[in-house]
Amino acid sequence: MPVLQLESIVKRYGPVTALGPVDIEVHKGELLTLLGPSGCGKTTTLHIIAGLTQPTEGRLLLAGRDITRLAPPYRDIGLVFQNYALFPHRTIAENIAFGLRMRKVPKPDITRRVRTMLDVVGLPNVEDRYPHQLSGGQRQRVALARALVIEPPILLLDEPLSNLDALLRKRMRLELRDIQQRLGMTTVFVTHDQDEAFEMSDRVILMNAGCIEQVGSPEELYDAPSTRFAAEFIGEASLMEGEVAGIDGDQVMVAVDELHVAARAVRPGLKRGGRAVLMIRPERIELADPDTPGAIALKVAKRVFQGDRILFDLRTGQGQSLHCSAPNLERFRAIETGVPVHASLNECRAIPVEAPGNPA
Repeated sequence: MPVLQLESIVKRYGPVTALGPVDIEVHKGELLTLLGPSGCGKTTTLHIIAGLTQPTEGRLLLAGRDITRLAPPYRDIGLVFQNYALFPHRTIAENIAFGLRMRKVPKPDITRRVRTMLDVVGLPNVEDRYPHQLSGGQRQRVALARALVIEPPILLLDEPLSNLDALLRKRMRLELRDIQQRLGMTTVFVTHDQDEAFEMSDRVILMNAGCIEQVGSPEELYDAPSTRFAAEFIGEASLMEGEVAGIDGDQVMVAVDELHVAARAVRPGLKRGGRAVLMIRPERIELADPDTPGAIALKVAKRVFQGDRILFDLRTGQGQSLHCSAPNLERFRAIETGVPVHASLNECRAIPVEAPGNPA
């Protein structure tokens, strides 16, 4: 049985449907991420799980128990907010112990569990300090310890890293993932940052306009986005619409102007003569010699130096744009804007063109 189930959850504000219907299952020990742009419904979903927002329709089951109308204190769900929500006038020990005191845990047990949790998050010997005496990363870990110390069946993380600088955010997401895996803590994580989602998640739910766009592992979402929105939101990609010129199982040939490109269909729905979106990741466009089999002639329209990589905007004879990412090597550094080049297109994907207002 899943630890958490959301069944046909809908949230409306007057005539406006902000969320749903959505169906989600969270399995024991996994880190499931709700990913999407602002306003897609991910935070609303998390607040419904926490009990901070009531759904208009549907129900929530926690370990098989219906908690749809249960108040937050009675759900025993750990929640880490975006701003940490620590009590500034209480010590670190008092902040972490807050949930235990509310549950009438004996004082000796509180002291022991607080110290144990501070060791787990890597902050020993800070019990007597106050939040303002800690760094942003340390306060984030205190908030995590406060959520974990009550030993919840599920932990909710509401963009807890967004207030940290870029370097600390990258380090903390690796630490968070390490703690989650060591404890085997079932976790639902909300973010708009796909790097965070990819580095931390077992599964990702991509949300769009209050609905679930796609569910899968980070690798599945990156390698086989099932809709144009997913392809555009996840990673960098060159997207060109063309006609399906041939089909052989899940292998298709897509004609885009003068190009005929072999691709793999990411889902059923393509038909010969129909329309498809051709998706190519920049690292899968390889600059090649003119005599390389299958290489196509292009021109460099733009060149962007990115440190370890060089990004080229390549154009076909008909003006179609292809983004190519090459390593920072001498032979690629020598390529200038305006020069002709040849490239091989590898591991292309073909996505059915969706009818307006009817995303797959």
